[in-house]
Amino acid sequence: MSARGLRAGIAAACVVLSAGGSARAEDVRPDRPLRWDPEWSHAGVADYFIGGLGLGVLGAESIWLQPEQPSLHWSAPILFDRDVRDVLRGSTAQVRDDATIVSWVLLGANLAYPVAVDVPYAWSRYGRQIAWDLFWQDAVALSLVSATDLAVRDLVGRARPPVTDCLAAGGAAAACMGNNTESARAFPGGHVAIATTGATLTCTQHLAMHLYGAPWDAVTCGSAIGVDVTMGVLRIVTDNHWASDIVAGSVLGFAFGWGVPVLMHLHPIGGSRNDTGILLAPVPIAVDHGVGFGVTGML
Repeated sequence: MSARGLRAGIAAACVVLSAGGSARAEDVRPDRPLRWDPEWSHAGVADYFIGGLGLGVLGAESIWLQPEQPSLHWSAPILFDRDVRDVLRGSTAQVRDDATIVSWVLLGANLAYPVAVDVPYAWSRYGRQIAWDLFWQDAVALSLVSATDLAVRDLVGRARPPVTDCLAAGGAAAACMGNNTESARAFPGGHVAIATTGATLTCTQHLAMHLYGAPWDAVTCGSAIGVDVTMGVLRIVTDNHWASDIVAGSVLGFAFGWGVPVLMHLHPIGGSRNDTGILLAPVPIAVDHGVGFGVTGML
């Protein structure tokens, strides 16, 4: 399964799941361990707009950017990249292939858990509103991080480690990259960005909302982090990424996995409930085979 296929799957899943209809505030049933601050906001127009925009940009990127041969702008390792690779890189092709399979499985686990496990659980235990809130936090965060990751990787154009080896040995850039459209899309680590977003969503939602109750929220968060760290290490074992790619992917994933639920919803609204305010959010924009960033505002 390719990274492009994964992102198409994310987009399709968000569209299908969102067809269930919106929830009403009276559907909330906080009669279990759930913690819901009355000052927190529920999913609304801003989520639908930003989530839809993120999915649209992701689709445009997948159609118009991905089939093209990437431009190579950066090939040299930095900081601790070479030392970490020397220690962690799989010693044989079989080891690297096995690590690739496991990394995909772990990615799927962290990506699926907040959507496929926690959303149905919240619906059955707390009502449709809480499930709807969780779903849109997940949909907005995952669509935005996927679109942003794709945009940054095309702009940065960093070579994967084997391509760097080929270039260092005197190979021409075109020959070293071959027909692999992912050969110069190493930074940030896409697997890690998406998996870290899933893990951070899980931790943020569980620790803020107490979905399972103590100690299971902490256990769930710790497990998600463990899966994420393991997958990040495996992406170096597979020789697909430098360590700095993994760090950048983790930072990107944390920013969206924490920022979307907390900055958009899980914080006090402030002032009267009748007060108006403006939500500003960064969004990736694809225009004429290029990418950039803009800001959207919602009242």
